[in-house]
Amino acid sequence: MQFSDIYKQAHFGTKVELVDRWYPSSKTCSKCGHVQDMKLSDRVFNCQKCNHSQVRDENAAINISNAPLEKVRLA
Repeated sequence: MQFSDIYKQAHFGTKVELVDRWYPSSKTCSKCGHVQDMKLSDRVFNCQKCNHSQVRDENAAINISNAPLEKVRLA
């Protein structure tokens, strides 16, 4: 995150929110919430509990947008 990214929020009338860097967004199933270990080389998330399968980055993006409030703060 760079200062210029935060500076732009006033221009566009938005806010920047930061999610805790240790929040396991890519290791958590966006459907059932199950957390499992994954290697960085794994590009598809395959849930061991509910069998949900999704591209890892898409799964992480959903989890970040739904992150618990205690894991989010304003920049």
